[in-house]
Amino acid sequence: MPSCEAARPARCPCCRVESRPIGSRVVVVGHGVVERQVRGPAAAQGVPMLKLLRVRRYRCRSCTAVLLVGPRGLVPGRWYGAGAIGVALTRFALGETHAAVRGAVSPLRWLGVAATERWITLSRWIDAVEAGRLLGIRVPAGLGRRGVAEHAARVLAARADGLLQADRLAAAFEGASAAA
Repeated sequence: MPSCEAARPARCPCCRVESRPIGSRVVVVGHGVVERQVRGPAAAQGVPMLKLLRVRRYRCRSCTAVLLVGPRGLVPGRWYGAGAIGVALTRFALGETHAAVRGAVSPLRWLGVAATERWITLSRWIDAVEAGRLLGIRVPAGLGRRGVAEHAARVLAARADGLLQADRLAAAFEGASAAA
């Protein structure tokens, strides 16, 4: 884990004030370390797992926002990593069922009654993409669920390194990790 100083953001993402203004006291100060749960595979074709990561917390003295700084691919407010979300959207766009997508992305093996037909987490991701609240993707209106997933998969693949374009899952994984 990097030191508090090494991981400190250059500016507060909320109020845009500099962390360490020249000739003044530090504005974005260390506020401890917390554990963060991340679900999903570590690679596009990987085995789904549940990991606990230690991430640094900072507090902005200007706007009092609390910031979490962790490795690439963490999505604020989501249990699954960005790569896992990208893979799930791509698999759904390619015609896989909710259950098949869940099996490829989720490390949890117990199912509720409703989960045999529909994975609510995937539906929530699609709704968030459609509303413009996930991974910075904008979607045209009226596409339907698979259409939204297809559009999101194409946008995420476009954000990946050009060498990955042959493998849509790997491209979506990398593009989503870069977007988070």
